[in-house]
Amino acid sequence: MTNQIISITGSEPALLTKIYDAHIKICIMTRQISSEVKAYTEFLQKMHSGFELIRQISVADLKNLLYETLPQHQLRPLFIEDVMYVGEMFSCLLDLEYVGLRFCVLNKTMCPRFHTDKVPCRLITTYGGKGTEWLDLDISDSSYLSENNPIPNQYSNILSLSEGDIALLKGDKWQGKEGHGVIHRSPSLGLDETRLLLTLDCA
Repeated sequence: MTNQIISITGSEPALLTKIYDAHIKICIMTRQISSEVKAYTEFLQKMHSGFELIRQISVADLKNLLYETLPQHQLRPLFIEDVMYVGEMFSCLLDLEYVGLRFCVLNKTMCPRFHTDKVPCRLITTYGGKGTEWLDLDISDSSYLSENNPIPNQYSNILSLSEGDIALLKGDKWQGKEGHGVIHRSPSLGLDETRLLLTLDCA
């Protein structure tokens, strides 16, 4: 295990291209979502707790799918526009025709243990609620993620994404860095807490 810094953070979209740098494993584009998008987010969290949409879909068909499945609201078009911005950026950056979509309102912790993803790359953004937690370290021995061998205390500084942040996380199947995915987990939620989470995978 090493303590090499494996993250980069900034507010410009071009920062996400750094995911192709060999030593970078997580790129975080910070942003403030608009008040309209935030209002629709709060509507979903309050009125549609448990909503879930999981699909492998072409980026060309994504907008129609969102209009067919997302609950009606006067601000829905602006929210969908924002999701399309995220989706098109991800597909363009990784040259993808299809993406694995997960869009859900979570009312419980989805993945409470630290883990790595068995995909080449995953985009994560939390529109509302607590953001994904992660560790800014490189790890070559996956046994540290097992229940009986937790990550040592000296590497336990837990970081977290903020609402609106767009993060690209290398997974265990990233070519040339197999088995070295970003270590992360879902945040714990209280009884009355929810998260509106969007993830996109290389399909």
